[in-house]
Parts: sequence; structure tokens; C-alpha cells
Amino acid sequence: MKSGVFGMNIKKLVIVLIIVLFALTSTACEKPAAVTELSDDEVFELYIKAKEAYEWFDLTTIPYYNDKYIEVDGQQYYEVIQPGIDSKKALEDYLNELFTDDITENLMDISSNRYVEHENKLYVLPADRGTDIFKGAESYEVTKVSDEQIKFTVKVEVYDDPDRKNVSGYEEYDFCLEFLDGKWRFTNFELVR
Repeated sequence: MKSGVFGMNIKKLVIVLIIVLFALTSTACEKPAAVTELSDDEVFELYIKAKEAYEWFDLTTIPYYNDKYIEVDGQQYYEVIQPGIDSKKALEDYLNELFTDDITENLMDISSNRYVEHENKLYVLPADRGTDIFKGAESYEVTKVSDEQIKFTVKVEVYDDPDRKNVSGYEEYDFCLEFLDGKWRFTNFELVR
């Protein structure tokens, strides 16, 4: 009788092992998301979108209503009107579509007191700075590094006299786009002016 029970337990163990082995091999064979190739125009559009979002933290303010605001500690925070962004979480999610997590975290950290939520709406404390008047026209170059990596180079004119716009040289900025978690995102970014 004991050998029969022992034999049944072995059979159950073998069946469980086969199921586990099948589950492991089926997940190991899953293919990662197919890389979506980007045209040069699509890379440029992604750069413009990333630049706009980055500017909300380093140059200007996310679009907002001029006449809808709340007061917090004596400061006026204006209601954000950017489509799809009505909370800090929605703003963070939007940034994560464009940038890697470390860039998003940094932007959200440096602006932690610039955005507030109130009654299911996002508000912003306006803050603007001017662009660098010693910088002029930009030109762009897209270089495919691999199937999952693209280098986007921005070359900017540098003026010795911003009134006369005399070009005295150029500055180059290289940005890396990588296909991560099923989407193209910048792994480094800054404003060029």
C-alpha cells in the first residue's frame, strides 16, 4: 500500500514539474516588443515634444488658464489646461512617454512645489525665464546607432553679438533615444538655449 501512495506522489510531482517547466519555457520564449522604427521626421517630432515638456520645468510654464487660480501660502497657482494632464501622476506619466525614469524623477523633484493638486485638478505656479540671446538657429542630424538606439544631434549657432547676430561658432548637443519598455525615450536631455 505504501508503494502505491509513494508512486502516486511521484506521478503528481512529475506532473507538477512538467507544468512548471512548460510555464518557464513559454515565458522564456516570449519575444520582447518589436522595435518600432522611426523616420527622421518622427525623431524630430519626438524631440520637439520632449523639448516642450522639458521647457515646462526649465524655461516656461505648462499651458494654464489666466483666470482660474487658487491661492496657496500667498501664491497664485493657475489651473493647467494641457490635454490629458490633470494631476501630478498624469504629468509624470506624460514625461515617462518621452524620457527615462531618472529624467522624469529629476524634473518632478525639482518642481515639487511648482505643481499642486486641488479638487482633482492640477495647478501650476507660473515661472518663466528667457532663452539664451547668444544662441541662434538650430540644425539637426539623426544617426541610427543600432535597432534600439538613435543619436539625435542638435547644432546651435553661437553669436558674439546678439543684436547683429554675428555667428562666432557652434555648440553641439548629442541626445540618445533608446527603445525601452516598448517605446522610444530620451536617456539624456537638456535645453540647448
